[in-house]
Amino acid sequence: MKRILLRPFADLRANPFAHGLILLLPAIQFGLNYFASVAALLFVLLAWHMRMRITPFTTGVIVIAVSMSLLWTTIFLPELPNMPREARLAAGMLLLAWGLNGMPRHDFSKFNAMWPLVLLLLLTLAALAQTIAGRKGIALYVPTKFFINSNDVSLAAAWAEHAREHGYDFKVRPSASFSEPSYLGGVSLFLNFVCLHTLRGRARIVANLSALTACLLSQTFFGLLANLVLMFAFYHRHINKSVMLCLAALGLATIALPIFAAEPGRLERILSGNDVSTGLRVFQPFELGAHILAHAPFGIPMTAALEYFIQHGMVERFEDAPFQNGAFNTLFAFGWLGFIVLLMFVRVAGGGICALFLILMMCQNGAPFDFDKIVMVVFAIHLARHVRATTDLHTLTRLTAPRRLRA
Repeated sequence: MKRILLRPFADLRANPFAHGLILLLPAIQFGLNYFASVAALLFVLLAWHMRMRITPFTTGVIVIAVSMSLLWTTIFLPELPNMPREARLAAGMLLLAWGLNGMPRHDFSKFNAMWPLVLLLLLTLAALAQTIAGRKGIALYVPTKFFINSNDVSLAAAWAEHAREHGYDFKVRPSASFSEPSYLGGVSLFLNFVCLHTLRGRARIVANLSALTACLLSQTFFGLLANLVLMFAFYHRHINKSVMLCLAALGLATIALPIFAAEPGRLERILSGNDVSTGLRVFQPFELGAHILAHAPFGIPMTAALEYFIQHGMVERFEDAPFQNGAFNTLFAFGWLGFIVLLMFVRVAGGGICALFLILMMCQNGAPFDFDKIVMVVFAIHLARHVRATTDLHTLTRLTAPRRLRA
């Protein structure tokens, strides 16, 4: 028993950064502001434990894309971007590219893979507790004052408080310790990606199922789909494709659909295209993206895009917010050059499953170049590179761990 209790302290001493990151992950959205936050602290620690590499190609692509977007807006459009905010976004892009090109200075071989598994299980249990409590009229959500965006009325706790003040039942999807259900989906994707590369056998299957369960409980469809796509890409060498498709369809029909239908009318709204969340993340961005490519070839800075779309009658103020997808936001901001930016990040990530994880994380949230996303993406991709460079891929991606023969 004493050895079990002392093991976490031994892990922290062996690799304080990696285990500290996992320990602070549930609070990654907490803070007074953007720069005085847990995410900013983790980024500073990431930079300290890494040799970032400044490369001319990635730096040039980002600088050209940002410059052309700002020049186009200044010359041809009446919208005025918020330059400090745009500078912060550009710096985030550079830091992400330099971080992915860099080399970690901490030892991944001293990372205990049980930490992300335990955290994933705890987040799933928290989402389950919120689901059960919500059905009984109890709001188990983190108070809004803890979050960086504490004035955001879309926070789960703000919704529950508003409902209580006006005397009607609240129906808020579980989000564990995060601000919204989709963010829980993104964190589950990050932890699942880490567990895929660091665990073996039954423990890894438990992590996979926990990530899917967290997404089902929070009813984040993209989080569920992203985890399934990631798992398929990881295991595809050892699975029968036809059997996998049948199992996925059966799983969605028997598990996902009843849970999504627990919110009255949500499933029908998704299938009909009338669901607000689905519309903001899927349908509306395609329409706006086509308009940008046709009328603003170098894009519109994100701080001016909303006013531009409102003036052109494409979105309604206080009703639409089609900026929930980071990949689309990149196209909005840089137009045709946005495709080059995305391809550059895919190349820097190294291609394969690492590039897939990067794109899925970008699509999971509208701010892919903020401190929290940079920390999760850079840490996970460097860990995956280390594991893939030191492990036989055929053995790594097996569904089950090889049996050990007794002497």
